[in-house]
Amino acid sequence: MRTLWFDLRESIGRIENAIAGHQAGRARPPWLVLDLSAAQVWCTPVTGPPPYQAAVVATHVNGPPPADTEWPFCWLPVTRPDADGHRLIDHLRVAAGQGHRWLVADIDATSRWLRTAAVYDTAALPDIAVWAPAWLTAGDLGPYPGQIAHGYAHHGAVVARFTAATLRRIAADTDAHARRFPTRDADLLLLHDDGTHLEAVLVRAAAGPAGGITRLAPGTDVAHVRADSDGWYRLTDRRWPWRHTAPTPAGARGPGARRWPEPQVVSPDGPAGDRCTVCAATGYDIAHHEVPSMAGYGTDVTTWCRICRSSDSYAQEIGWTSRRTAWPPALQPIPADAADRTGTQA
Repeated sequence: MRTLWFDLRESIGRIENAIAGHQAGRARPPWLVLDLSAAQVWCTPVTGPPPYQAAVVATHVNGPPPADTEWPFCWLPVTRPDADGHRLIDHLRVAAGQGHRWLVADIDATSRWLRTAAVYDTAALPDIAVWAPAWLTAGDLGPYPGQIAHGYAHHGAVVARFTAATLRRIAADTDAHARRFPTRDADLLLLHDDGTHLEAVLVRAAAGPAGGITRLAPGTDVAHVRADSDGWYRLTDRRWPWRHTAPTPAGARGPGARRWPEPQVVSPDGPAGDRCTVCAATGYDIAHHEVPSMAGYGTDVTTWCRICRSSDSYAQEIGWTSRRTAWPPALQPIPADAADRTGTQA
């Protein structure tokens, strides 16, 4: 089995461009072409191997290519309805709206399957990972402000990182938890600060017969955590499976929680683009709308994310307001009559 992981939004962008060319009369209906051996995908209006546009190269590749022969290209119509009347591009748009990050091709000797996925589970995070702000909890710890690697997981939990200040809060909370339950083994976050560098040590400590932490638990793993290149600390140990929680915990922002002196959701991304700080969407996924202000002068502006629906709004009368949605969203169960729509065979 070989599995190719493509960036879903980048792939949708290429498909949208090809569809726009077809609707403008410049090309025939586009096809999505999977080059399984070279691990790339592109859109083309013709049934020939040369790519019509730049290919999207797989970000992750699991499994080797065939040793004895090359796999043929796979061709998928992106605008032709299937037996249920749904188009491939519609499936992909819905998946992106549900928080999925990846377009995944599963290949074996007899079949080819195309699906989408929300996360790629890995212990080695690539340098291209995009970090998005989040509130995080693990068991009864938190919530804490931090960042998550968009589209990635480790042992099924989000990949989380924290500032040094938040790390000290977590360390204090693990110590308080151990004191509150002295007869139980405890997972502790110990800090060592030599005045230049801060290092965190994750240990499991055993409780003594009379209560209180006395020694390391038998067979415990000791993990050392140092700051990454951005100065943040990644806590991806199995002991604390972090999960994304409500972005605005009670009391975390005080009175007037939604009013700010500047935008809180959308930030600049390069000289001419914007990025959503909730789900990391960029480009086409960031929308703008301006209307004459009801104040009688100037304009009111709303900038929102098409993916997670978070938004920044500016009204002449009240200034900036921001709305941050929980991300990734909790997906609703798939109806029984739609179960066969979760995968498309190539």
